[in-house]
Amino acid sequence: MNPRLDTLQTYPFQKLSSLVAGIPAHSDLTRVNLSIGEPAHPTPQLLKDALTRALSGLSVYPSTQGPAALRQSIANWAARRYGIPAPDAETQVLPVNGSREALFAIAQAVIDPTRPDPVVVSPNPFYQIYEGAALLAGATPYYLNTVPGNAYVPDLAAIPAAVLARTQLFYVCSPGNPTGAVLDLEFWRELFELADR
Repeated sequence: MNPRLDTLQTYPFQKLSSLVAGIPAHSDLTRVNLSIGEPAHPTPQLLKDALTRALSGLSVYPSTQGPAALRQSIANWAARRYGIPAPDAETQVLPVNGSREALFAIAQAVIDPTRPDPVVVSPNPFYQIYEGAALLAGATPYYLNTVPGNAYVPDLAAIPAAVLARTQLFYVCSPGNPTGAVLDLEFWRELFELADR
């Protein structure tokens, strides 16, 4: 077994479930679940219909990169949504089954553990996969606190030069989760300037 597995912490929602287990529901109140963020609305009928029509395709594995038409549709959506040139659907778009899969895979793909003490920077609080992916890739997590004093935005200037020199991956979440902070254009410029160093 990979000895790095011992560095992982209990997944927060697993821990939360054990903490609230056995607590009786308050009979006068409706429970509002603010934990894992699963969809709370019924699946739209148009999605059910599309899935039903595609059932015959479930007998084969999909391609790893997804169908070309799907990737092109995603690229076109990104261009419309963000007012940018469409990303290259062949080289810049990769559909995944969920954000956790992508966030984990990118760390495994880009971290070079042969370089001394690789670092992965992430906001804090953070989505736990940032830390787990970093640790399993052989990197050291470095946390930037997102607190009221900096409008819940990671303070890039607070990263020590020695840490920045070893940084191989930087996780960013906008809007921040759970803070809701939206990163402005100046933040993105500063981040990309750091990456160019």
